[in-house]
This record gives sequence, structure tokens and C-alpha cells, in this order.
Amino acid sequence: MLRLVSKAFSFLWRRAEGREEEAEVRPQEPEEGTTRLKTVQGVVTRYCSDYGMIDDLVCFTSDVVTSSMPLNIGQEVTAIVEEDKISSGLKAIRVEAVSDKWEDDSKNYCELPDSSTKILIGCITSLVEGAGYINQTTYFSMQDVCEGFEPCKGDWVQAEYFIKPATWNSEAISVKPLRYKRVDQVCISSLCGRNGVIDGSIFFTLDSLRLPEGYKPRKSDLVNVVVVESNQSCYTWRALCMAPVERESHIISEVGVDESYGAQLLKNKGGLEVTKMTNFGTLKEGESKNMVIWIENKGNVPQCLVSCRLAGWEKSKQFRFQMPDADQSCPVVTSVSSVPVKESSSEEDTSSLSSCDKEIICQSLESSSVDSSEHTLDQVIIVPDEQASSGANEEKETDASEKLGTGSGHSGQVPIPPGKKTFIVIVCDARNPGRCMDLLLLCFSDFIIGRYIEVNVVSEEELLIAVTEPFSWKKSKVIPALASAKTTVVVTTQKRNLRRQLPSFLPQYPIPDRLKRCVEQHLDILTFQPLLAELLHMSNYKGKFSTLLWLEEIHAELEIREFYMSEVILKKNGNYLVLEVPGLAESRPSLYAGDKVILKSQDYSEHVIEYIGYVTEIHEEDVTLKLNPEFEEAYNFEPMDVEFTFNRTTSRRCHFAVEQAIHLGEKVLFPESIILQSPQVSGTWNYLQDTANDEQSAPKQGSKNKKKPNEHKEHATKKRTTSSIHDIMTFATQTMNGVQALKSKESEFFNPVLNEKQKLAVRRILSGDCRPIPYILFGPPGTGKTVTIIEAVLQIHSALPDSRILVCAPSNSATDLICMRLHESKVLAPGTVVRVNATCRFEETISDIVRLYCKDGEDVWKASRYRIIITTCSSAGLFYQIGVRIGHFTHVFVDEAGQASEPECLIPLGLVSEVNGQIVLAGDPMQLGPVIKSRLALAYGLNVSMLERLMSRPLYLRDENAFGACGSYNPLLMRKLQLRADK
Repeated sequence: MLRLVSKAFSFLWRRAEGREEEAEVRPQEPEEGTTRLKTVQGVVTRYCSDYGMIDDLVCFTSDVVTSSMPLNIGQEVTAIVEEDKISSGLKAIRVEAVSDKWEDDSKNYCELPDSSTKILIGCITSLVEGAGYINQTTYFSMQDVCEGFEPCKGDWVQAEYFIKPATWNSEAISVKPLRYKRVDQVCISSLCGRNGVIDGSIFFTLDSLRLPEGYKPRKSDLVNVVVVESNQSCYTWRALCMAPVERESHIISEVGVDESYGAQLLKNKGGLEVTKMTNFGTLKEGESKNMVIWIENKGNVPQCLVSCRLAGWEKSKQFRFQMPDADQSCPVVTSVSSVPVKESSSEEDTSSLSSCDKEIICQSLESSSVDSSEHTLDQVIIVPDEQASSGANEEKETDASEKLGTGSGHSGQVPIPPGKKTFIVIVCDARNPGRCMDLLLLCFSDFIIGRYIEVNVVSEEELLIAVTEPFSWKKSKVIPALASAKTTVVVTTQKRNLRRQLPSFLPQYPIPDRLKRCVEQHLDILTFQPLLAELLHMSNYKGKFSTLLWLEEIHAELEIREFYMSEVILKKNGNYLVLEVPGLAESRPSLYAGDKVILKSQDYSEHVIEYIGYVTEIHEEDVTLKLNPEFEEAYNFEPMDVEFTFNRTTSRRCHFAVEQAIHLGEKVLFPESIILQSPQVSGTWNYLQDTANDEQSAPKQGSKNKKKPNEHKEHATKKRTTSSIHDIMTFATQTMNGVQALKSKESEFFNPVLNEKQKLAVRRILSGDCRPIPYILFGPPGTGKTVTIIEAVLQIHSALPDSRILVCAPSNSATDLICMRLHESKVLAPGTVVRVNATCRFEETISDIVRLYCKDGEDVWKASRYRIIITTCSSAGLFYQIGVRIGHFTHVFVDEAGQASEPECLIPLGLVSEVNGQIVLAGDPMQLGPVIKSRLALAYGLNVSMLERLMSRPLYLRDENAFGACGSYNPLLMRKLQLRADK
């Protein structure tokens, strides 16, 4: 009886539970009496296209997965499963992936036409007929590629894609180039088969190059091209289309200007071989030295030497020709740098020569002050290579003078038959101390061969103080104290619990022991580095800043020693040990995840054991450490001594940036004059945004129909983003000389509340007339410097499709503010902005809005391809570690630049192009500057920011007379923002 009652209640219970599951899961009723439902949480352990397993216990099929996120092995999921009483098997009727913690609010990241579509930045890895793949996984059809773009393997693209629920494959619905630009009047530098290179940096192939009808590219052609970012061997740009530029017939490149001709000038030609060693070396002032230059004909064709002369670079005329003669102990010497000669070809002339095996016929000019560039071609020196009979030297010279003294306008020629050779003697009379150079031009019938003549002249005084042997410090013999035995135990597994794995190729830049000794013993620091007392300039830039950085590091190491702890007992937390550090909440000491901590055992038996650990987590004053697993297991609450270490990552990045600063050059670091560049935006400045009409453009004909409810929105977005590349390609192929300007469009600023000074600053930044000289935006707090930077970033991104922008600030708070302002602008499309955080930054310290942009920032390789990258100045050094080259970024903005030391500011600046990059520094030099703790580094200028130092240079100084109408500052280089009157 009781069994029948229990069965009845069991039936009712199952029916009620079934109705609840119908309402919240799906209309699927379990069979009566055989199953019951429950919720489990586990990990996907097996997964195929149609089915999978959770924890190797629960089976599920792909049609019960409700999440839009594709499942992977190892993915954490929540499942509602059926339990079969008969077979005791479990089968899921609903599976939902647990969202990654970085993606909690990803649905609010940006407003997409379809909530299931996402943005992908990647490289085209393969192409098949009518289709291709991005990053080997995302399929796209050629019909979905933007108009005017013919993709090629290696091209970097931005695609909008979705996941097919049935197969979990990704497919793109629109594909466009990530970056593109137009380049005018560049030369085809090489052509091999169907491939070639333009301007030494742009790759092209005739298989995918759009050309005007009837034009075939040739080497040295001057062309206009439209290029896209692409990985093509060692080239980063690929040409999409090309059009020739008409050359003006009267333009002829000159020898002194054309660098490629200068290299060609030094080559041997016509089978002739000329002596290459033409350096006199080092001569004492007043000393003379001869040099013989041989000319040998190793070809099969006779050559004629028409003239030889010096170019006249050396104004003091220390170089001259010498006339050797066999009958004289000292040769006859002329007083000019080039002399005329006459060929001696008749038998009478040959018989009248001296017995010496060489003859030089010369004429002396009356005035030695005549510049060699004014000499005519008949002022030559010829050395025949024929053996002649002896004769009177005086008669020879007299006859030569009579023959050449007539002033005839033609020069004599000396043939150099095949297998024969001749020579020229050059004399250097050392007069002026220093290095000097001149160019020897050997003019033949059809070509010219050049050789550089060099000498280094030193004076008597210089020889007295010259270095006789390498300098070395005499180390005093110190008897080392007997050190106690020590054993170091390190972590056997991975040292740091990192979110990202990056190559660490940055040099260590160790602190010199002698410098450390000077600081610890309070010795005169100038004995180690006298450059500290000098004014900063290009030659001492690296040495001075390297020493200042080391001084700051030494102070940091001495400071952290004050927080060493003795006889500390650690707590256990699972497999980790926890160290309590009083004062840690107030950054006393300052510790971050990944920092190294050394634990030492008590030295009772004069044997010390060191255990190296790394910080994995920090919570208030508790520090979780990862140490050797054997030590963690065997630790029995013995007292330990604790030593903290200074994290040198930022310092090493600063050292590396200072080392690379030589590539920026004086134009960026020590600007002296302005050289105006062509504006970055052709036409008027307001060619920045597409009009609303473009947003309503019809989709391209022949596009593949997508069965989505908002199809027209997708194609409208696609058309809006591709119209510009189609227009610029049409313009490049239909114009020859690149003189037509792009049609400007009516537009407004993205931020309508900008004042007039902010608008003027944005226009100057967008134009970039003085690049790469830094543009400075300064003013007191609250004047809208950050707002102006945000507007400039948006305008550059919209106007320059080839731009890649790096926006930095010294602190995370200032950097996060920039990210939030860009988010609030609601202008940028998905996949445009990324926030790159430091590895040691904890997620809970990041706001929800900024966190939306941080997920892709975890992959630094992927983040480096975004159009707008936001990070701190120090974290910009992550891009050095993945091999990003100089010139990767077209624009670099540094906000709050007055709070960053100059080496720290150089970290992002070292990634911009030193030729055509745009640098913008914003801040207030009157506010608190960089925080420098070392008194020595403070005294010698490490506390002076790059912003403050540049503003003290003459180019940036206030000048009311010249720029009174522009706020008293040069408007091309800087803009001062002021508080509004209503404030």
C-alpha cells in the first residue's frame, strides 16, 4: 500500500518539475517514470562538430548549446541534464558556456547591426577561387570584399563576421583593408618578372595590380600608387593600383644631388680597375705624403683617359698632383689640383721622352686660388704606360708648355690599351688639423670613375695628449672575506603567473659597480660620469640619461632594503604561502604581481639557504607567494628572513628607449629650425567624415544575400567604409601628376562644444606641417587638453586611413580617462580601440567601461594591429618585446607629459616614424613634474620632463613681437589653452 502511495506522489512531483523546466528551459518533456532533471557545472573534455562530453560523464549534442560563444575543450559550462534510472546515463538537454570574466559586459561593447556579429582584425592566410580565409579559420567570399579591394595573401584586413550555430564555423560578411593610403611620385626601384618594389618599401605584383590601359611598369618609372598594409616578405605595404607620372623633360638629376649616382660614380667601369685604398691615414701637421693611384685596363676594349681633377671640396687645397721624373731625386710638383696634358702618340714624341717608364705632361696655372670646379676638361693629367727612351727633361717640359700654352679648347687623351695600366700621384700637404675629404674624378670617354681622397691631420699639441694605451682602473688588491656557504633554491615551475607570454629580449642594463660604490660611499659622482655636469645635447644624450636612470635605481634598491623583515612566520593557503607585510596598503614597500621575494633560513650553522619566490596575488597586507613546491610542502612554520627586490622592468624599458633615441635625431630631441612638410590631409581640413548620404548608399550590385533581419544596415555600413578606398583608387589611376585635390566634404567637429583655440589646435595636429617636430599643447588644469586630444584622435582616424595611433599617459588613471572619453564619443566602430594593461595590473582595479576594451589587449601581437591603442608610457614597452619596428605608429599622443620623465616619455616616442611621424605632447609644465626620489638624479635634471625641456628651447619660446596675434607662441608648434571666461 505504501509503495503505491509513493509512486503516486512521485508521479505528481515529476509532472510539476516538468512544467517548471518547460517554462525556463525548452518545451521538452522527459519520459514519465524514467528520467529526472538536474543542473550541473563542469568542463568540456571532448568536443566534435556534432557532440561533446562534459567531465567525460555528460553527453550533449550541438543543437542544445544556447550560447553564441563557440565551445572549446576546457571551456567551463553549465548544463541541465537528464538522468536515466535504467542506464544511469546523463544526457544534457541544455548547455550554456560560462562567460569569461573579461566579457561580462561585452554585449554593451559597441552597437552592431546584429548582436551575433563581431569584429575581427587579422591577416589573409589563404585564397581559393572566389573566397579566402582570415587567420586560417574565418571564411569570406570575394563578393563580401569592399569595392576596389582585391585581397592578396598576407594582407591585413578588418572583417565583420558571425558564428554559424550548426557548424560553429566563422564566416565574414564584410572585409576591408585595415590600413591604406595613397603615395605620390615614387620611383619603381626594382622589377623582377611579375613582381617589383616601389621606393624600396612597397611590394607589388602584376597579378593583382590595377593599371591604366596600355601602361606597363618599368624600372625607374615615377608613379602614383594606392597601397594597403600587408606582410610581403620584408615589406609592410602592397600596391593595389598604379599610374605613371609624366616627367618634365627639362628636369635632369645632378651628380651632386643624386645619391644613387654617387654610389654609381665609385664603381669600376669599362673593364678598368682603379685603386680603392685612397686614405692617407693620419698625418702630422706640416708633413707631406705621396699616394699612387693605379688605373689598369682589364677589359678587351681600349679606353681613353680624358681628364682627372679634384672636386674642390677641400678649400685649403691640401691635395695636389705630383709629377715624378726618373732623373730627379725629388719630383717636379705643380701648385694646382688639376692640370692639362697632351697625348704623345707620334714616334718623334715617344723618342724624345726620358728614360723613366712613365711620363707626365703638365701645365701650371698662374693663380692657385681658382676653384677646381671652374677648370675645363683640358686641364688633365695623363700618364702613358709605354717605356720611352731617355731625353732631356728640360726640353720635355719646355715642349709640353709650348704645346699646351696655346689655350686650345680641347683636351688631350691618353689611351689605355687592354692589359696595360697607368698611374697618378697625389700629394697631401697636411696644413689644417682635422679630418678632410675630396673627390678625385677620372673622366674617360664614356664614363667617370670617382675616388674619395681622405686624410686626418693632427697637430703637435694633439700628439702630446694622445692615448698611448687603453685606460684601465688599477684595482686594489683586497683580500675577500670568507663568505658563508649559501644555497639558492628557485621555483622549478614557471617563475611568474603571467596572463601573457612575451619574449624578453630587452638587455639587462646592469648598474655599474663603481657607480653604486660612489653613491653608497658618498663619493663625487662626477668622477664616474663627468657628462652629468654638461648641458644636454645629442652627443651626451645616452650617457647622461643612462647614468641618471641608474642613480634612481640605486636609490630604489637602498630604499627597499629598509623594509627587509626578520624572523617572519608565513601562513599557508592551499598550495601557496602567504606573507603578511605591514604597511603594504600604503605602498611601504611597493609590491606588484610578479615581483621577486627572497626567503632566507636562519643562519645557525653558517649555511644560508635562499628560497626564491614570486608574488602571485596581493590582498591588503597579505602577499601570496609561489615558491619551490618541495619547500611549500615541507615548510613547518619556521621563522624566515625576507628580502624584497626592486622590479627593473620599467627602468630597462627606459634604458632601451634612450638607446633607441638616436633614431629620432635632433629634429625631435633638439629641434633648431622648422622645415614645413606637405599637409597630411589633402584638400581642406574638413575632409574628415563621411556625410549622412553615404550611410544611406545602396549595397553593391552582385553582393551575396544574407538572410538576416538587418541586412540593409550591414551593407550600408559596408558601403560607408569602402567608398573612400574606391574613390582614392579611382583618383590615383586617373591622374598623372597628383595635382588634383580630393573633394572636401561639409562636416563639423565631433565634439560641438570645443572653443576656438581647441579647434585651431586640432587643425594644426591634423595638418602636421612641422612633423616630426613635436607639437605641444599646454595650459593649466581644466582647460580641455584631454578633450582636444580626443578630438584630434577621432579626426586623424577618420581622415587618414593609413594612420595607426598610440595614445599614452604616465598613469593608469589618466590612460583610463582617455579610454572612457573615446567610448563616450560613440564615434568609433568596433575593433578600432584597444586598451593594453600592464601584466601586473589587477582586474578589480579596472572600471567596467574600460574593461570592455581590455580583452583584446591581453594579446599584444593582436593589439598592435589596432588603429587606436591606449596604454601607459611604461606599458608601451611591451611592443618592443614583440619586435615592433620604428615607424609602426604614424601618430603618438602623450597626455600629462609634464608628469613623465624624459626617458619614460621616450618609450612610446621610439615607436613612431622618425621621418614622417606626428608627435603630440600635452600637459602643464607648471604642475607637479616627474616623481624622482634620488637626490643626485634630481640635482642633475631627471625631474625635468621632455615637455618642459622642449618649451625652454628657442623654437618654442614666447615671442610677442612675432606671434602676438597667436597667443605669443608659434602656432605651428604649440598652442596654449586657457580657462573660459564663464569659468
